Parts: sequence; structure tokens; C-alpha cells
Amino acid sequence: MIELYIGPGMGIGTIILMFLIGGIVLFAFGYIFWLKIRKLFRKKNKS
Repeated sequence: MIELYIGPGMGIGTIILMFLIGGIVLFAFGYIFWLKIRKLFRKKNKS
């Protein structure tokens, strides 16, 4: 396993990690939202 270096660069690593996690969460919510919108449009087109 990779040993984590905790030192002067830890602040930058933490900031990058927070942006990465935030981006993944936003992408997940956006994807779920997009699927629901797409389902609504399909129902409108059929009827």
C-alpha cells in the first residue's frame, strides 16, 4: 500500500481531494436528475 506523506503538501492534497469528492457528488446528483428528466420526456412523447 502507498504510504501517505503528511507534510507541507498536505493542505494542497486535502483541497484537491475535497474538490474531487464534491465533483463526484455533483456528477451523481446531476446524472440522477438527468435520468428523471429523460424519463419525463419519454412519457410525454408516447402520449
